[in-house]
Amino acid sequence: AARRLYSTAPTITNTVGGLATAQIRDLVGSPAAPVAPVMKMPQYLKPKQFRPERGCFDDEFIRQNYIKADDPSDPYNYKGKAFTYAAKLPMWAALVASARVIAVFLLSQFEANKSALALANIEVEVGDIPEGKTVTIIWRGKPVFLRHRTPAEIEEMKNVPLSELRDPQTDEERLNDPRWAVLIAVCTHLGCVPVIDQGQFGAYFCPCHGSHYDHSGRIRKGPAPLNLEVASYKLLDENTMFLGDLAAAE
Repeated sequence: AARRLYSTAPTITNTVGGLATAQIRDLVGSPAAPVAPVMKMPQYLKPKQFRPERGCFDDEFIRQNYIKADDPSDPYNYKGKAFTYAAKLPMWAALVASARVIAVFLLSQFEANKSALALANIEVEVGDIPEGKTVTIIWRGKPVFLRHRTPAEIEEMKNVPLSELRDPQTDEERLNDPRWAVLIAVCTHLGCVPVIDQGQFGAYFCPCHGSHYDHSGRIRKGPAPLNLEVASYKLLDENTMFLGDLAAAE
């Protein structure tokens, strides 16, 4: 049937630019219903891969859509061992290499520098230190007392009963040469530096909290729990003393 060019309706209520809506519809036709776009997917993907229910990185989603492939010959079959090894081996190699670099870096931070290693073992001239005299030196960043003990001091220290000592040690256990007491001058209470020839025993006294040590460096009175630490030393000859690793002095 031929299209009408105008409406023959007796009453026209809606017009657009002088034309009735019925006339416009007759001229251009009715609009088509909207059509949903068709999404074209590759054959190796399943439809629900585009809209996973719980996110693209959900373990169950990956297991169902990526790890399991219907066709083992499919190049996108991610279940194949060759693909798995090819993907994982470089990753693990990179992780191991990174861990090694980090471990080497951290360990290198704890190594002593060359200047510290040079001062770890020292030789001290002791020939000019008279009996009954104490001198202070710095070794490995700490003060050290070098005491040239008199025969009377040696005898007195040997005769001290262990029952009187808080940290029981004989004089022979502490010193490898009874003439010399080589003590790290750090109080075992709170790390203060004791003073020389002071205190109840006339040897070492820490004025901070009142710790008294004898000529062997043993705590005799006060709050300090332990004896003064004895430095690692060896008398090389009558004038030279070695402090440090005794194996290096051989």
